[in-house]
Amino acid sequence: MRRNILKILFVLLVIPFSLSGRSEEKQNKPEPEEEEMIIKGVGFDQDAQSPVVILSDKKQEKVLPIWIGLCEARAIGLGLSGDVTPRPFTYDLVAAIIRTMKAKVERIIIVDLRDQVFYAQVEISVNGMVSKIDARPSDALALASRMGAPIFVKKSVLEKAPTVGGAEKEKRGT
Repeated sequence: MRRNILKILFVLLVIPFSLSGRSEEKQNKPEPEEEEMIIKGVGFDQDAQSPVVILSDKKQEKVLPIWIGLCEARAIGLGLSGDVTPRPFTYDLVAAIIRTMKAKVERIIIVDLRDQVFYAQVEISVNGMVSKIDARPSDALALASRMGAPIFVKKSVLEKAPTVGGAEKEKRGT
């Protein structure tokens, strides 16, 4: 039964990648219009009454808050901590499928911000071919936290996104 489920998931996941026509050569380097970032943590925004994941560049000069759901916040937190749940979360299942297929999450990219909604892509390589898959940022980050995948943000997103900390105070003049 388990093999049948894996076969079905393989068909559902791999065939669309193969037919998408968006496969590219494997790359893991930031493009000039991208900034590599890391997950600094997951917190709770009291004003918005919502969890927020905080991304930061490696120099800790830029900070990008992304508001997410409670379940996603818990999943990202568990992925960062390395804690293992008694039963796998969906993100653990997807990570296990990717590993079983000998595939790799090359990176995730936050690609756009429109109408206060962030958009992301997960780049997965299978047999040397990379496919870009549309994803919610929270899902992509939860997967990246389990797979050790690097996180990139388009510079255009950083320019449009809300600021936090010193830059915000400078804009308000306080």
